[in-house]
Amino acid sequence: MERAQPMRRLAVPFAAIVLLCSAVGHAQETQPGIAAQPDPWQLPSNEEIRKVLADRMSHNGVGMVVGVIDAAGPRIVTYGQSDSRGSRPLDGDTVFQIGSLTKVFTGLLLADMVQRGEVGIDDPAAKYLPPGVTMPQRGRPITLIDLSKHWSALPSMPTNFSLDARPNPYEAYTTEQLYEFLSGYQLPREPGKQVYSNFGVALLGRLLARQAGMEYEPLLEQRVLAPLGLASTSIKVSQDQQRRLAPGHDRYLEPVETWNLLAMPASGSLRSSANDLLRFLAFNLGLRDTPLKVAMEYQRVPGRSLGWGRSTMAGETVYGHDGGKEGYRSAAIFNPRTQTGVVVLMNARTDDRPIPVAQHLLYRKSPIPPPTRAPDRPKIAPLDATALDAYAGEYRLESGDTLRIARREQHLLVDYIGGGIGTFFASGPQTFFCNTADEQIEFHKEGARVTGLTLTAEGKPERAVRTPPAR
Repeated sequence: MERAQPMRRLAVPFAAIVLLCSAVGHAQETQPGIAAQPDPWQLPSNEEIRKVLADRMSHNGVGMVVGVIDAAGPRIVTYGQSDSRGSRPLDGDTVFQIGSLTKVFTGLLLADMVQRGEVGIDDPAAKYLPPGVTMPQRGRPITLIDLSKHWSALPSMPTNFSLDARPNPYEAYTTEQLYEFLSGYQLPREPGKQVYSNFGVALLGRLLARQAGMEYEPLLEQRVLAPLGLASTSIKVSQDQQRRLAPGHDRYLEPVETWNLLAMPASGSLRSSANDLLRFLAFNLGLRDTPLKVAMEYQRVPGRSLGWGRSTMAGETVYGHDGGKEGYRSAAIFNPRTQTGVVVLMNARTDDRPIPVAQHLLYRKSPIPPPTRAPDRPKIAPLDATALDAYAGEYRLESGDTLRIARREQHLLVDYIGGGIGTFFASGPQTFFCNTADEQIEFHKEGARVTGLTLTAEGKPERAVRTPPAR
């Protein structure tokens, strides 16, 4: 399953947060008698990369595949295995969920359609909606570039998921529900401020597909994936891809199910391999030629950066994005001037994000935080259905955000309304833990009545009161 963090602390999105690189390091002059230091933008050797992976993965992770590319060509370094039983080795063709890296491909699709004259980058998004569906407006209209750059003022996720839906709330969510939510939503502010929105990019993909007269995946295949030869990149997986798929694991390194948002594929539903992503970077770096070259350059025009995050590292312009799904983490980053790039794929949703690793491998002076140890999974308390049902309902947090909670079998689903859904397991009669994020819930009672809760995320507690059900 996939989820964004609640909007008040959007740190680990269902897709993932756009890459923000720090300006680190400075050029050093070689002093007489001192050996020249290697160019900090020169990619490390395979041995150096493997040492970095071993340091990070020794106590936290299942498997990691790193791909690097420069003018000499691509290289693959792996560490760990495809699953916690160690039954399959990893390689450059191992398939991972890549989460929000999907947004980069959606941005390229937008750039290509602009170049073809099929849409205008500043077109109002409402122009491409089906009849009967309305786009919320506050101030100026929301445009296509707003949807791609997270300027739309739309929420991270829709708020009308059904927690009782089968097989799960995401896969049961329909296009009709998406449009119903859009038509009824009121913007909290005017467009123009960047606030991460999975929903906005998902809507963009749907509008582009509608303009082209087909669904998103076949459009992406026709316009982007097939022309670039990315045979292992897709939403629906073939039997061959399924054999090469690395199963996902949670922050405790236990196997975890991944939910798929079938109605919102453009924001985070692609699977891919390190070899495919390195091939994709090769085209972006100009190491290989492609008919999509003009669209790729348009995608990275300053002030636009459709899908890619653009920032500065040690005075250099770099582009990147990271991604996260239930059970996976991913990152890609590249420097057009040095024609170097890095891809990192992980098959565990640990607390150790891959983007610092990617930054360090791209630029040696970019520091990596100390490696963390995977926490021990709390023992799950055997609460019966009646005890779990007592916690169902809505809760208003001090920040003003709302949690909606429901029982699903022997655990709780927590809908951070507008921020996605998390799964929580009982560690005691009134305490619960999330399996894919550093979050815990403690419920408060007055006698037998549940009155509120405390949600602790990454060590920061926030209280919430239970709201009475609607009459």
